[in-house]
Amino acid sequence: MKISQKQKQDNRRKIIRAAVDLMIDKGFKAATMRQIARCSEVGDATIYNYFPTKEAILFAYYEDHFQLCAASLKAIDNFNTFTFQEQIQTYFETSLELYLPDREFVALSYKTVFFSLSQNYQLFEPIRRQFILAVGDMFEAAMEVDELPPLVFSELVVQLFWDYYIAVLAYWLNDTSPRFGDTSILIDKSLDLSMTLLKSGVVNKMFDLAVMLFKTHILSKLPNLKNHVDMAHAVKREFMGGIHADRDSGK
Repeated sequence: MKISQKQKQDNRRKIIRAAVDLMIDKGFKAATMRQIARCSEVGDATIYNYFPTKEAILFAYYEDHFQLCAASLKAIDNFNTFTFQEQIQTYFETSLELYLPDREFVALSYKTVFFSLSQNYQLFEPIRRQFILAVGDMFEAAMEVDELPPLVFSELVVQLFWDYYIAVLAYWLNDTSPRFGDTSILIDKSLDLSMTLLKSGVVNKMFDLAVMLFKTHILSKLPNLKNHVDMAHAVKREFMGGIHADRDSGK
């Protein structure tokens, strides 16, 4: 029997919720797909129509999390009037607030999700992409209204904010201060510094310096490098020619 798209979405959410609760209770390794299926009231085989592995459920939790973050920001009527710094800070604080009921699960799954790129790249990339798109839109809006100067490599800067987000999340998971006050201070102070650097044009100057160093120290040495490569090829040809000559002479 066919089920509606809404029912599919409901089942998906129930599976993720059941997995979160079971993994908090039993740990990631001990929680089984069968247990998750039964707790979410779907068939033992049906669960695989939604998620092939437990790891896939982990990543789905974070994918839904970033979608919910985006929806929460859109629900703020005057969000587009915020400064870029206020938008980023609101984004981070909203994300941490949404994590709060599942903080134990986030601590449990943090390393698996954020530090296993080679094994789970296809699962991880949609999560990172959602963050990059959201922060990238904020960057573009800030540059359009001249709040930030045009950045030569804005895409790279946005990706650095992703690394910054991962660091903030790790700090929050280890923060024992009342109401995570130390994390709030960290975000405030680090964003102040980041905005100062971005607005001062230091990023562009660093890029110009990198280009100059590349031209001076790398490109200038390419002819010498080519000579070394040509010499190596000549030695190889002479060596291989000697081998062929020995074979032809019957040695």
